[in-house]
Amino acid sequence: MNAISNSAKRVNRADLLRLLQLGDDDLDITAELSGFVAPPRRKVKLEIPLLHIAVDEKSTHQTKSVAKHQKGKQAHFYRITEQKRSELLPEPILGKAFPKPQWFQTAERLNPDTIKPSSEKPPAKEPLVRWSKLWPLLRSLLSEVIQTRQPDIPRIVKTIANGVLLERIPRRTRQRWAATVQVLVERPERTCLFNRDYNQLLVQLKQLRGANGLDIQQIMRQPGEQVRIECGKKSSVRDWQVPVAGTLVFILSDLGLLDKSGIALRAWLHVGQQLRLAGCRPVVLLPLPERYLTPDLVGLFDCVSWDRSSKLQKATYVIPRDEGAETPLQKDSEGAKQLLAWLSPAVRVESALLRAVRHHLPIQQADIGHEVAAWHHDDVVPSPIGFHFQTKALEAYRQQFKYQADRNPELAKTITRLIRDYHCHVFPTQRDEELLILAQLMGDKLDAGDRQELVQARYAMCKLVKASIEQGKEIPALHSFLGNLFERQHTEVLTENEFYQGIWAIRQSELGISAAMAIPDDWDIATVLSFMGPQSTETRDYTLFQEGMRTLQLSASKRFQDKQDGFTTGSPLAEFRTSSGYLLKQQVSLDGKIRNILLPLNDVDSHELMLDEQEKQQLHIAGEALTVERFIKPDWAISIGNDVDGLYVESRDSNANTRRWYWHSPEWRTGEGMLRGFWFYSPTFAATLKPDWVVAADRDQFGLYADVEIFKIPQRFRWIEPTSFLMGSPENEAGRYGDETQHTVILTQGYWLADTACTQALWEAVMRSNPSEFKGGMRPVENVSWNEIQNFLEQLNKQHSELNLRLPTEAEWENACRVGTTGAFNFDGELSLDKVNYRGTWKYESDKWGEGALKETADVKSYPPNAWGLYQMHGNVWEWCQDRFGDYPAEPVIDPQGLESGDSRVLRGGSWFYYGRLCRSAARIRDVPSYRGFSTGFRLARGHELR
Repeated sequence: MNAISNSAKRVNRADLLRLLQLGDDDLDITAELSGFVAPPRRKVKLEIPLLHIAVDEKSTHQTKSVAKHQKGKQAHFYRITEQKRSELLPEPILGKAFPKPQWFQTAERLNPDTIKPSSEKPPAKEPLVRWSKLWPLLRSLLSEVIQTRQPDIPRIVKTIANGVLLERIPRRTRQRWAATVQVLVERPERTCLFNRDYNQLLVQLKQLRGANGLDIQQIMRQPGEQVRIECGKKSSVRDWQVPVAGTLVFILSDLGLLDKSGIALRAWLHVGQQLRLAGCRPVVLLPLPERYLTPDLVGLFDCVSWDRSSKLQKATYVIPRDEGAETPLQKDSEGAKQLLAWLSPAVRVESALLRAVRHHLPIQQADIGHEVAAWHHDDVVPSPIGFHFQTKALEAYRQQFKYQADRNPELAKTITRLIRDYHCHVFPTQRDEELLILAQLMGDKLDAGDRQELVQARYAMCKLVKASIEQGKEIPALHSFLGNLFERQHTEVLTENEFYQGIWAIRQSELGISAAMAIPDDWDIATVLSFMGPQSTETRDYTLFQEGMRTLQLSASKRFQDKQDGFTTGSPLAEFRTSSGYLLKQQVSLDGKIRNILLPLNDVDSHELMLDEQEKQQLHIAGEALTVERFIKPDWAISIGNDVDGLYVESRDSNANTRRWYWHSPEWRTGEGMLRGFWFYSPTFAATLKPDWVVAADRDQFGLYADVEIFKIPQRFRWIEPTSFLMGSPENEAGRYGDETQHTVILTQGYWLADTACTQALWEAVMRSNPSEFKGGMRPVENVSWNEIQNFLEQLNKQHSELNLRLPTEAEWENACRVGTTGAFNFDGELSLDKVNYRGTWKYESDKWGEGALKETADVKSYPPNAWGLYQMHGNVWEWCQDRFGDYPAEPVIDPQGLESGDSRVLRGGSWFYYGRLCRSAARIRDVPSYRGFSTGFRLARGHELR
């Protein structure tokens, strides 16, 4: 190993022995990072597919081989492919938060006194059974048969007709209300949804029968224990006593069927046995379907199912249940999901709303069992007032609502109206929240009246968010209220309403961002960041770098610059200075989905920014947006790597010279916009990109340029980086002319190319003469032969030996003309006279010119440049190339130089005098080196220093 830096002196033999344990795959990389380079290795075994040599009768043209390397250990490299101003995360003012969105700024101050429930009354709870059907049932259940004094004449006649003597005169009977009825009402928490039904029935029963003889007792804990008895306005609690024989006992209860522990059911069975032994008749109005009953209960009680779907008859037989089988409640829980989906837009579901929605569904889909199952479902949290949904279950139920609404829009409108009507009395914050949810779920199916209220609802929510920041001490409960409100929203509602995103950001900021935090998809990033709180109070420097062969990291520059045992921590890609406390990473997956992740910036944390293959990510930091991609070694390179100067690739020309090229990332400049990235021979973090032979150098939107002065005549050169491209034209290209066989060309060496054809002013300054037909200092020189250009170059290089100028090769010329395009021209649209100075016709037509054709040369910058800043690569004047003319090969070639012998030289680009088909990127003609014409000029080129 040869030492190349002072850092190498700090590595001792023990360190080298430890490094040897890394293995051959990592040894070279580690050594280079340590300050050593390996000496040239003479025995290198490469697998090189040989390309056959094409030979013709006139000349020999040897194609070059393209190196193909063995696959080694998989390494990942990264580069910045785009850099621009960040609209999402602009550089903040030191110590201040980002400006709030417009809706926040325009929201008025909140007056807490205006947030009161409405005085409107919601609709009454719908009964389980209509009164017109219920009262005959009660009359039959709570009545007894008595004898009157009137003789039963039909019975007497029938008896005598049968020849039977009457021992006593039969009397007529009639049915009447039982004189004494003990009413047992059970109100456990599990049946609280029926409390209003019980109350309404008792009121109606008193009105129908009268209160005399009604002994109403409310069970306190378990059946058979203590009861509360109402006596006017007073009540007393005592032990329950079995009534005297013959007493009718009327029970309002679930008979313990909803008690999961089974204690209440066993207690009721015991009570039933006591009543039967005492000669009492227990009658139960059961707010459950008959399928919930058990044979034991049916044997002890006269049970009638209390529901609109019931036959309102005493249950006589039920099928026994298998042990271990699902209970009826468990079975109904699955069917209750449709009912719950319809109710999911409601913040809280009261028993009245639950009943109303159920009654609008088909009876076979939703009976009293499904109502009970909905109330007791695992996805809801019931209370005496109503139930609310578990947060984790809301998303699925609301998506089901949307699906059901699409299939049955009229029913969806009805249920929407029910939710709005039954919640007319709640606080306006709840109504606004429910309206926003319904608006998202219903879309254009929402009623016109509700759509008008929607604007007010959104504005009210904006005021709440603003008040949580500005009036937090005045309304302390508002903070927790907004937190709970946020948790109840499903994804689409959060996405459509930016104020919810503001609530999320406020909560996250209060918790503190100590690690990577994902921002939900499709959210407004600017809104989120504006609520993230104050930024850093100081400015810090950060470095984006690659460590090793796979890891992409960002850390404070202090950490990056620290060295341990002489080893640097990585290869830098970019440096930043910012007062922001966050980095926003936008990772784009293969399917185009964007994932936003917020990362904290500080002196301690180092963030890994790994990418999967073919993914890319955009980093927003220091007011800039950088696009970072996994980099694949280009086909013109033989190797790829990272060193302390940045990402590099190496190429090897036909003479076995190896060159190293560093990636210079795109750059955003105010007023200029995006400056593209490029490969160059100077390191990424070199002090200057200015070569020794130029007056000035810089980069612009076209790339890197260098300015020179030749006898005080300015000339700009554009840097053309190494590349590969398809030279020639496809067989189906319109206007194809001569030999344009399409083939791959690999240019392993970058070169400089003048941005314009050589002007008459420059020619005259060097040669002291002007042979041009059309005079003008800024017009291209013409009427010059290839031989005369060689004389011009000799004179120029003699006076300015550092320039070392030459003509471009034909491959260099076409590559620069195409700028990565593959069509006939390097611009969009059709060929026209406003883009190119040519004859104005597509093909040759004697003495015919297009309307508006100049019929002479134009100044060298009269037309827009191509994407690399090169002017008039199409038209104006033909441009001589260095090569001798020869047929193209069909195989790939490396750095082609043309034939080694021949009579003709290449001319490219077309001219003002020639027709359009000869102005194509692939068009080529030839002429002898001594030829001079009023449409032939040239363009200067230059190689680069060998590194």
